[in-house]
Amino acid sequence: MPEPLSEDLRRLLDDLPPGRLVGPCHDPHPVVWMSGGPVTDAAEWWKRLYARRCATGLYPLLLEYPDDAFEPVGGGYGTDADAGSYFRSKWMDDSWPPFEEWPGLATPSAGVTDADVCAGEVAAAVVREGRARCLALVQVARGADAPAALNWLGMTNHLTAQELSAVLRSWEQRFGARVVGLGQGSLYLSVAAPPTDVHQARVLTAEHYLACPDVFYEDPDLDWSTCHEELMQRREWRFWWD
Repeated sequence: MPEPLSEDLRRLLDDLPPGRLVGPCHDPHPVVWMSGGPVTDAAEWWKRLYARRCATGLYPLLLEYPDDAFEPVGGGYGTDADAGSYFRSKWMDDSWPPFEEWPGLATPSAGVTDADVCAGEVAAAVVREGRARCLALVQVARGADAPAALNWLGMTNHLTAQELSAVLRSWEQRFGARVVGLGQGSLYLSVAAPPTDVHQARVLTAEHYLACPDVFYEDPDLDWSTCHEELMQRREWRFWWD
């Protein structure tokens, strides 16, 4: 049986918009809360909860719609997985056209200084454009662990939730990426430090392809030879798995 919620946590949940607890179902599964539907001022809620994440231990996510398909799990959330090993193994099956050999991981171009500001801006854009206006909280130390903690199945046709979390942790460290929200098959990330070097941007494009090839086939007019140029400009990465 799970331990009773602390008084501070219960007080926090009582102050949220209407919603419900999905977890924990039993120890050591994480606390997971979801709103009952779209939330008024969802971006502002997300920003406030994001600012308090270290104090509360709860990381906010924007959701496309209320979803009860999550199955919160305990454990290390894939912390023993390695993004480089994952990409190298995928490379053997599905190499990216510009490279004849595995080029290694893309290296960051600059230090990350505004990751939290960038995350708030992307959250505001996601809500403003109507892509995700529901809200969730998950008990993880960092957003990259959320897919694994939730046992999210949006990318299950291509990689496991644990592998995805390992990739996201690597992008957090190298490019200041932050998980902002997700849906049935979509993932929204903010990116504080996109690559500035053309070669490294091409390597990063290969990582994107190996993690989510569907997004490259979503647009029939997409020119693969120039994808890296977009990555050098974007402050949001959107992934979509069929």
